[in-house]
Amino acid sequence: MISRYKAIFAATIGNALEYYDVMLYGFFAVKLAPLFFPTENPKISIMASLVTFAAGFLMRPLGGVFFGHIGDKFGRRYALAFAIVLVTVPTFIIGILPTYEVIGMAAPFILLLCRLLQALCVGGEYSGAAVFVIEHSEGKQSAFISGILCSSGIAGGVLGTLIGYICTLSFMPEWGWRIPFLIGSFIGLIGYYIRTRVAESPAFEATRKLKKLDKYPLLEILKTQKRNLLCTIGVGGTSLITFYIVSVYMNVLLFTKLNLALSEIMLVNLGVNLTWTLLLPVMGWLADKVGKEKVMSSSCIALFLISYPMFKLLDVEFSLQNIMVFQLVLSIIGAAYTAPNSALLTTFFPVKERHSGMGLGYALGGAVLGGTTPLIATCLVHLTGLTTSPAFYLMISGVIGFLSIHCAYKNEYNKLS
Repeated sequence: MISRYKAIFAATIGNALEYYDVMLYGFFAVKLAPLFFPTENPKISIMASLVTFAAGFLMRPLGGVFFGHIGDKFGRRYALAFAIVLVTVPTFIIGILPTYEVIGMAAPFILLLCRLLQALCVGGEYSGAAVFVIEHSEGKQSAFISGILCSSGIAGGVLGTLIGYICTLSFMPEWGWRIPFLIGSFIGLIGYYIRTRVAESPAFEATRKLKKLDKYPLLEILKTQKRNLLCTIGVGGTSLITFYIVSVYMNVLLFTKLNLALSEIMLVNLGVNLTWTLLLPVMGWLADKVGKEKVMSSSCIALFLISYPMFKLLDVEFSLQNIMVFQLVLSIIGAAYTAPNSALLTTFFPVKERHSGMGLGYALGGAVLGGTTPLIATCLVHLTGLTTSPAFYLMISGVIGFLSIHCAYKNEYNKLS
């Protein structure tokens, strides 16, 4: 029991740190633009900073492959400890990095390298942490634990946004933006200390003792688990599409259609993130009671049926009140699918290939389907002229999510082969 709680704490602190860093850079993207990407045109500076942020999504699948291989080859604990080191070092470097004015072109180059390393870690962090804690749980309260892990990532993002906001207030020094990055690196050191002192996953240890580890786990997955890998991509994408619609895409509409100030948009977004943080453990608990597949399937059906009416509500009257109703309804539906997802995904792969399969599949789905959601939604409206058109993307994601649950072959949590 104690080892399980230690495993949960070790996994959640690192997962929170990963998303703390992601949100922190996103928050400071505009601030960092003139410091590291100076040009005569401020818009170009901001674009360069945002490209650096977006490049992170391209690294996530690589991170899933890299850390998945380490986790299946050398151990879950080793992969998690390595991941938190690789995210802590660049976070510290960003915090002390001289600007373009001081070291010239080296400044944006180092910043880009740091962001790519952070994104690499994010690609392997969530799936690795999920495998680690759920194998420690040995199938007990697995969906609830999965929900807590998801919640910790969003909570880390909220913390990053709040600390970033505080460090931009008028009483802070000009270099105050560096403080949150230095705080993040300190949290990383604590996380590393905890992760190196927690026991390895019992399932992995049993597999290693029986000498059943694959030399190249990912190749085995591509040979024998193609269907389950595709289903994992579908689950990963569906899990993030709804979240990015209610957060990022709604932020765009709040800015362009309601002309809200950035501070007001941040408060709305903070409310959305806190809602998800609270909903995810509750939905995980519910999934343990009635079944993971039942809760996730019901979520997909609800998403298919409710998406269009919710967008139609905004089309009839685009108001802050209706947006909040929209966000609350879709957050409940999205959290129901997302909370138990890693608990279900651990049944898609045997122990010896689990980290690699979940790492690549979830990161690829999240990057290709989830990360592109705001762009796709915006393009659909532009191409069709219909403000309700993003609803059809949500409906398609509901179908993909449903099929991904029911088309995969399932294994036991700790099946060795």
